Amino acid sequence: MKVIVYNFLWMFGDRIFKMLLALFVGVWIVRYFGPAYYGKFNYVTAWLSIFSILIPLGTESILVSEFVKYESERDSLLASGFLMYLISSIFFSLLALVFIYFARSDDYESLSICLVLLIPNFLRSFTIPKYYFESVLKVKKIVIIENSYLILFSVIKILFLYFKVKPIIFIWMFALEGIFISLTIFIYYNLSHSLFRIAGYSILRIKDLIRKSFPLLLANLSVIAYMKMDQIMVGNLVGDRNLGIYSVAVRISEMWYFIPMAIASSFYPMLIKTFADNSVKYYKILQTLHCYLFLLSLCLAIFIHFFGTTIVHILYGEQFRMSAEILKVHIWTGVFVFLGVAGSNDLIIRELQKHSLYKSLFGLTINLILNWLLIPGYGIFGAAIATLISQVASSTLYYLIPSDTRVLFNIQFNCLKIWKYPAMLRVS
Repeated sequence: MKVIVYNFLWMFGDRIFKMLLALFVGVWIVRYFGPAYYGKFNYVTAWLSIFSILIPLGTESILVSEFVKYESERDSLLASGFLMYLISSIFFSLLALVFIYFARSDDYESLSICLVLLIPNFLRSFTIPKYYFESVLKVKKIVIIENSYLILFSVIKILFLYFKVKPIIFIWMFALEGIFISLTIFIYYNLSHSLFRIAGYSILRIKDLIRKSFPLLLANLSVIAYMKMDQIMVGNLVGDRNLGIYSVAVRISEMWYFIPMAIASSFYPMLIKTFADNSVKYYKILQTLHCYLFLLSLCLAIFIHFFGTTIVHILYGEQFRMSAEILKVHIWTGVFVFLGVAGSNDLIIRELQKHSLYKSLFGLTINLILNWLLIPGYGIFGAAIATLISQVASSTLYYLIPSDTRVLFNIQFNCLKIWKYPAMLRVS
């Protein structure tokens, strides 16, 4: 338990640090961009997010799991993962470029943003060692590397804000930060471990990784599609300025999503080991994880609901005033996102990845229908309602349908039994 807490504190501290810098520098940049250019920037990043999620082919959690199970085969796993990411990054980056070109062929600014932000995607293969460090709960050095560049580029961005450089220069800074982080993680691994050799790859291992991760790939694609589809549809139906206002609300609402990921990642190795030895203890730990995340998400939603207007006004100013009303609806999506992240660990460990796909498709279908119905009449407020309802359907209601996932619905339902928390929150 001490190792879990130590690893979580590093990951949590990392995210808190990044969030505070984002509040200081990011908010300043959003104000500088204004609703229209910020909307254009978010339109491009929404499309790029969908293609970027395809690059790892859904193997992130699978690679961590494989490193835990087959530690002696680390070099082969690293080389196989590197080659797989290299090929997929080239293919999907070029595909993204073609797609956005046809979506906005007459919009020079959007195409320029796209070209610059695609560069880090070509280097995703250099981040493979990060999954090894996560598997052995040694994320400290990775956090230091990422935060060092974050500080450096934040200082540069502040200087650029002071000198009022063109918005496209900031887009270049976002890209360069990602490039330097990827390359430094790769160099650090080579200096601290055996020299990386791509010749150690195994086609059989790549096929095995893709076989295991394919349902997760489709699930991740579905998740990112319905998380970003509202922004794409808002951009297409009511314009870049409205998208900029909507994106500020989404940005505040989603900035907390690192919390369940950091906590769930820290519990993951412990859940893997316990599942094979003691199923009763396994479900007790899983219940504890759900209860922690439910409590945290509930507290955050209540706080933002009542103080959202003040927060938006202080951070973004009068030009984004309408974002506060959107935020009051969108923030409740987080409760179901937190529970969904907790349950995803169980689906991987019990090899039920197919349900990650099915529930995501379920949510995506509902999201597309509701966005299509609500955005024309209710604008960005309708998009927020569509997102909330589809997240409830995907992260909670879906688990009632298949018999082998009802245990997760029961675990979520138990989170409402606050009076039992003293027993449920203990992990021995």
